[in-house]
Amino acid sequence: MSQKRFRIISYVCAIMLLVSGCSYSLPDIENHLIEDSFSENATVYRTFYASEVVSLNYLTSDSDVDCGISVNVIDALVDYDEHGNIIPGLATGWESNDDLTQWTFHLRDDIVWVDYNGEYYANITADDWVCSYEYANSSISKDVSISSVVANNTKTLVYTLKEPCPFFTSILSYSCFLPVCRTYLEKAGSMFARDYKHLLYNGAYILHYFQPFEQQILVKNPKYWDKDKVYIDRIENYFDYDAASVSTERYLKGTVDRAIVPSDKLTAYLDNPEISKHIHRARPDNTISTFYAFNFYPRFDPKYEPENWAKAVANQNFRKAIKASIDRITLLSIYEPYTPEILLNNTLTPRGAFYYDGLDYTSLPELKEIASRDSYSLAAASYYRKIARKELREEGVTFPIKILMPYNPSVEGWGKEADKIATQIEAAMGRNFVDVIVEPASSTGFDMSVIHSGKYALIKCSTSSAYYDPQTFVKPLLNDSDYIFWDKCDDPNVHALNKEWNNRIQKASNTTSDLSLRYSTFAQAEKLVISHAIIIPFSIMNGDGYEMCKLNEFEGEFAHYSFISKRYKLHRLHDKSMNLDEYNKAFEEWLQGF
Repeated sequence: MSQKRFRIISYVCAIMLLVSGCSYSLPDIENHLIEDSFSENATVYRTFYASEVVSLNYLTSDSDVDCGISVNVIDALVDYDEHGNIIPGLATGWESNDDLTQWTFHLRDDIVWVDYNGEYYANITADDWVCSYEYANSSISKDVSISSVVANNTKTLVYTLKEPCPFFTSILSYSCFLPVCRTYLEKAGSMFARDYKHLLYNGAYILHYFQPFEQQILVKNPKYWDKDKVYIDRIENYFDYDAASVSTERYLKGTVDRAIVPSDKLTAYLDNPEISKHIHRARPDNTISTFYAFNFYPRFDPKYEPENWAKAVANQNFRKAIKASIDRITLLSIYEPYTPEILLNNTLTPRGAFYYDGLDYTSLPELKEIASRDSYSLAAASYYRKIARKELREEGVTFPIKILMPYNPSVEGWGKEADKIATQIEAAMGRNFVDVIVEPASSTGFDMSVIHSGKYALIKCSTSSAYYDPQTFVKPLLNDSDYIFWDKCDDPNVHALNKEWNNRIQKASNTTSDLSLRYSTFAQAEKLVISHAIIIPFSIMNGDGYEMCKLNEFEGEFAHYSFISKRYKLHRLHDKSMNLDEYNKAFEEWLQGF
């Protein structure tokens, strides 16, 4: 089927569903357990989507799209409030031993498994987590080494770890820590999770209907343990290949309740008072941190002079000159034209990612000064350039120094960003000093073929949070990470920095009982790589940018990691979307809760 024909068919199907009032008929269910979700007075939230679920097997899939479903239909041992605080979920409480290697969880009495019609299937027991561990053992997080998972009785579950883990409760919403009913898994066999009818549910919602590339219907779980906090009765998601371009029109016509505003229409929409009153920002995504990485072990084509680059990049003043040349606010205006500063990130760990005793991690003494100042300074660039040129000439470096900077052409805005940053660096340092070469690389396997293969001189990379601990952001700098390769650099100064950083990371990782010391030691390591320009912190992610939406995202569950923010629990459907002023006020009020 041609792509054009596929688009037409998907569009027509979606419109037919909407125009017909979504004429989805209730099956003949005994006791009509979910009938309230289809009643005339039911609260219904409707969206378009363009990326389809690949797998419903929540025990093995951690993809962003798949988890949009699973996080709503499968609950974990712990839950979250709207400020990311871990609170009781399927477990009413838990405790650990003194060295944080054994964690004991106590399950609720009123938790059950139901099928896609809301019919009771079985009670949830501690063995359900033992079964999931046995089933998905290969997916267990590399950051936590499990020794055993034991059900002491039906309501008591014990995880024993090989090493202490102070952040253990923050990883419990990932696939390998979710429960599965052993009896059902054995009965379903290879059919488990093949479709929505071959799953059991214990979460706030049930996937009551799912036809790929057509429609998803989630309904409120009538037997959910916390159903009084589930305010939306039914969620209807309609597939449309062109969802991004048609959703705003459908929102304005009242047929869907959320639409992401395309960047090419944003200015026109904001200039129209009848449309702008529906538009507000989406919360920026500080679970992802982007940074510009220097390659200390180049393996790119000889025509780009990798040996010359290797000598140049080892010079700290050269790296600092490049860092000071980059006007990040101008670059970020590509993605956020009105308030680009909200995306600016002066540290590797984003502002607001972690708090300790009410203090933001980036406000710790080790990082406070770095976090509060912009690294862009043409005066500083000129100063470091002058020193670097003299030092590099003595090292036998030839000029202009070629700086190979590839980008992924499939990522919106990256090509424009690369061109702008090249212009900035050359303008600040002089084209007789540097020659920035911007090249589009293959979008297929970009990370592996470009970044991890060392085929760049300077490139934008990213790191993300997987759990609530500063350790989660350091992975690209580890010696075995295949990102910046600074452990392979022959220069004694870079080698010494690498050794010092690794020592601090090791000390911080081994500090598990004193979180204040743990955080400050991680902060010392982060200060080291930033102040010596091993990396150049850049931004957090724009999230969904601007949207029209009848949900207030600050009311829903939130976490600084994982997919918890995709949950509909705690959300209420409002009569209208917030405007920009209402959003900014709500955002500020939400921030006060940390």
